[in-house]
This record gives sequence, C-alpha cells and structure tokens, in this order.
Amino acid sequence: MESSQSPLTVIADVANELGETPLWDHRHDTLWWSDIKRSQLFRLHRADAGLSRWNLPRPASAIACIAGGDHLIMACPGALMRFDPDSGTAAVIAPFEDDIPTNRPNDGKCDPEGRFWVGSMDDAEQCASGALYRIGADLAIEAVVGGLEIPNTLAWSPDRRTFYCADSPTRTIWAYDYTPADGAIANKRPFVTVDIDGAVPDGSAIDEDGYLWNAQWGGWRVVRYAPDGAIDRIVDMPVACPTSCAFGGPDMTTLFITSARKGQSPAALAKQPHAGAVFALKTDVRGTRQTPFRIAAGA
Repeated sequence: MESSQSPLTVIADVANELGETPLWDHRHDTLWWSDIKRSQLFRLHRADAGLSRWNLPRPASAIACIAGGDHLIMACPGALMRFDPDSGTAAVIAPFEDDIPTNRPNDGKCDPEGRFWVGSMDDAEQCASGALYRIGADLAIEAVVGGLEIPNTLAWSPDRRTFYCADSPTRTIWAYDYTPADGAIANKRPFVTVDIDGAVPDGSAIDEDGYLWNAQWGGWRVVRYAPDGAIDRIVDMPVACPTSCAFGGPDMTTLFITSARKGQSPAALAKQPHAGAVFALKTDVRGTRQTPFRIAAGA
C-alpha cells in the first residue's frame, strides 16, 4: 500500500458548500461540476483556466453529457432537466420523484451503454427513502434498488461485468454483477467497508486497470482500491470532506476531486482554507472515459 502527500493542485478555489458530480467533457476539454446547496453549475476550461458559473432554477445533484450535442442532462429535485450552456437555460424534460418532495437526487452517472443512473435521498438525511434509478434513452425511469439513505459511488468496471454503489451511512461500497445488454444488476456483495472513524464513502472514479478511486467524506483522503478490495493507495487531502472524483485531461491521467464545506464549524474550516475547492491530481494511470447519455431523438 502506498500513502503519500501527493502533488495536488487547487484548480478552482470556489468555496463550494457542497461541490459534487465532477464530469470531464472531452469534446471541449472542460470540467463540469455543481454546488448542490447553492444551485450553481460550474465549467472550467483546461487550456486557459477560464471559469464559468451559472445559477440554476433547481440544484443539480448529478450531471452527464448528452450525446450528439453540447447539452447536459441534470438530475434535480422533482425533475430531469436539459441544460444548454450557450443560452444558460435549463428545461424540464421528465419528472423525477416529484411525488416525494422531501427527496432530492444525489450521485449519478451514465453506464457504459449510455443509460443515466441516479440515486436519490431524503434531503434532511433522516430516513432511508432513497432509491437507485436507471433512465433509458426514452427517459423511462426504472427503480433498481430501494430503501437507500445516501447512495453514492456509481461506477462500472472496465470489463462491464461489475457495478459499484455505496450507501454512505453503511460505510460500505457494494459490488453487483452487471449485465450490459439491459443494465440488470444482481448478486449484491460487500466490496469494501471504510474503517476509519468519521469517514464514509462518497463519489468514485474507475481507472483502466479496474481500480476504484473513492473520495471519503470526513476522512481527509481519496483511496484507490484494487479489484479485490485491497487498499492500493491513499491520497492525503488538505480538506476533511472530499466529495467525488473523475478522471480527465487530454490523456485521462488527471484525477479531478471536488470537496465541501457543508456541516463544518468555523473552527474546523479555519484549518482547511481550501475546503470547497476543486483539486487536480496527476496520476500514473489512465481513467475510463464517462459515456454520454444516449437520449432518443425528440426526447
């Protein structure tokens, strides 16, 4: 196991309350992410470090590129929305748990076949009213797993045989058998359990070797796990609450890491001046590219 003070770079010192859902857009050499609690969406251009920021009509908890254009799909409270960066507008394209007003979406990603997966949670974090949904090209929404508290870590192995998902309060990342043709999952089993006090698994990314990089809320670290669940590497972070990570850059070897200030006292934040920033870590491995959402024509 390797543990070191890695060469992290602060690329956007934006003091996000709850920075989340980092997404590398290879079409435009840009990084997207959101601040859920402030209903803001961010885009950073790698070449010139130009930063754009939009105030959204609803907070976006999960985002993905839409194939065949420049738009994003966003999972928001009560709705799936399509965001147009040219006009800066967001339009509702489908309802999403609009019958559970106390819930909001949480983590979300596209599977390798271009279906959009989104987890939901009780916004007050008081009950297990959340679920994991699979959204097809026709925007049909299918519940896959229920009874979740805070779903996180949606990731697929490079061979498309394993799906990973965490329910953060359980401190466990689960593995499932995954069927690419229809997106079915089965054979739930524990992959890893976070074993340090105060830390829970948050968002993750997968590299080409099938290793899972997990941001650990409250743990001051990002951990790289081998396919057998063994800890391979620990990246020490200068912030208590890294929230998620995504590979990107021209060669897909940079790990982008979001973070949060949420729920921390002024005294705690004083010890971490970059809390809520976005970080970049140059690695020696290549990440897998995030598949865009393959929406049907006219949807």
